[in-house]
Amino acid sequence: MEIKDLKLEFIDIYGGSQARIETNDEAIGSYADAMQEGAQFPPITVYYDGTKYWLADGFHRFLAAQRNQFETITAEVHAGARTEALQHALGANATNGIYRSSADKRNAVEIALEEWPNMSNSVLADMCKVSHDLVRRCRLEMEKLNRIESQKVVTGKDGKQYPAGIERQARGDNRQSKDDGSSNSSGGGGFGGGGKGKGEFGAPGGSNAEIEADARKMIREGEIKHSELDKLVSATALDYADTAINVLDRMKQEDPRRKEAITRIERWLEKQKTTLV
Repeated sequence: MEIKDLKLEFIDIYGGSQARIETNDEAIGSYADAMQEGAQFPPITVYYDGTKYWLADGFHRFLAAQRNQFETITAEVHAGARTEALQHALGANATNGIYRSSADKRNAVEIALEEWPNMSNSVLADMCKVSHDLVRRCRLEMEKLNRIESQKVVTGKDGKQYPAGIERQARGDNRQSKDDGSSNSSGGGGFGGGGKGKGEFGAPGGSNAEIEADARKMIREGEIKHSELDKLVSATALDYADTAINVLDRMKQEDPRRKEAITRIERWLEKQKTTLV
């Protein structure tokens, strides 16, 4: 990385690396006035592929300099092309600069999903610096509209692949989302079970260890369907036992066939004991 003055004409701002819905003309005017008065702004961020400089962060600063008819602007230059510039742009201004609107955040997520639908919600949420639930909901909406293809597996932060279904179900409560003001789904757990408002499966963090730990917590608390357990590659016999017990605990005490059901379970257990070495 190096910092140097670049001619504005060498910088590509139309290559699809803008993540906002639109630029703020009032902010551009304010920046332009401040620049004329001698204010020093942080360098813009660009990625250089040997041929073209791709603007990743600093669109308002660039347009302000352009409005002032400046020939150059100070830039932080990184090695990379449009892909790297876009990845940087999607999370830009999350904590500084002009505050991102809810529409900006959603737009960033939709761009990320169109570019990398095979990446997990956790990876894309970190890339865009938004909640994992916003990514999950945008993915579902875009799949319904056929804007992106439904994925059978997605790639996590650790580079390993996981069943996409584990990220399709909400584990959040009905509190308003910080990202776009809409309510989170109050549906089933991350594996499709009855969620208890514990947060989305696979987040935060998204590392292999965290995903496994979250999955086992869901098993212990009865938030996973037995049919989904098969998707957990590292599932053990104890995981199946805990899931079965959680299901059996839901049997109604007043059910007239409860005694018969327990007898059937006992027979199954006795049969299984004979196969133990």
